[in-house]
This record gives sequence, structure tokens and C-alpha cells, in this order.
Amino acid sequence: MNGREQVSETAVVPGEALPCIDPPWLRPKAKVRRGMADNRLTLAPNIAEIPKLIDWVESCCRDSAVAGDIPLKLALALEEATANVIQHGFERMPGPHHLEVQLDIAADRITAVVIDNGRPFDPSTAPEPDLTQPLERRDPGGLGILFIHRMVDRVEYRRAGGHNRLRLEKARG
Repeated sequence: MNGREQVSETAVVPGEALPCIDPPWLRPKAKVRRGMADNRLTLAPNIAEIPKLIDWVESCCRDSAVAGDIPLKLALALEEATANVIQHGFERMPGPHHLEVQLDIAADRITAVVIDNGRPFDPSTAPEPDLTQPLERRDPGGLGILFIHRMVDRVEYRRAGGHNRLRLEKARG
């Protein structure tokens, strides 16, 4: 530990939301840098992890007094992004698979970064689905990416060191 990380055992009570800092089965790392809460969560590459991700995002937002519909929108965007990584990014890719979500909560914005070692995919280059066409005429896919763009204010992608980094940003207020 570098002296700034806080890791603690936290009891989990059935029916209560997951605490933001270090539920034993999730082991997120939390630290504060330049006045910003920096939280990390490593997920197993399994759709069954999505509810844990949603609870963690909502808990981190609640702990940082993020109000309104921001936690829900951010959780939904992250749910879609991580589900896409698990279902498509890791498909037919040899393991081990790595999937991590970083959540930085600042006074004016929340930034989430999904990091994975799946196949490269830049959602900004994917064509927007034609919503004017009847459903039976539309090409399958693309609605999830559109959904992510509608839930957050900014979406950025880059590939570095064999990892995809999808950055989602949502303004507070």
C-alpha cells in the first residue's frame, strides 16, 4: 500500500446496499487524489457480476452525495458497457480476461473508465442505428452504444498496452 489506499473489511447485511469501500468479495481499491474519490472494482468476466457493479456504483455515488438521476444513468451505461465486453469483447478470446471499472467522483463530474483486455472495439466508429426503419428491417446491434451515449455526456475510447479503455463522463448538476 502507498499510504493513500484504504482497505478494510466491511460486514454485509442482506438487503442493504453494498458499501463503496472494500466489500470482501469485490475488493475495490479506493483512494483520494486531488480532491477526487478514486474507486476501482475488478469484475470476473461473467454477466452474474453486473448486479454487484450496479450496487457498487450506486453506493459510491451515495457516499459522495451524488444526487438525482446521475447514479442510475451512470450505472445503466456501465451495465451496458461491461455486458458488451463480457458478451462480445471476450468472445473466442483466450484468457485470462481482465475487466476493471474505475470511478472518479469530483465536485463537477463523475468519470468512469471500463478497462478490459478483450478484442479491440471503438464504439465511436460504430454507425448509429437507423431508428426510422421498422424493427424487422434494422440491422441487429448498435442500440447499446446509442443507449450509452444517451446516458452520459461524453464517451471516449482508446486502446493502449493491449487494453481497451472506454471513458464515460457525466456532469454533476
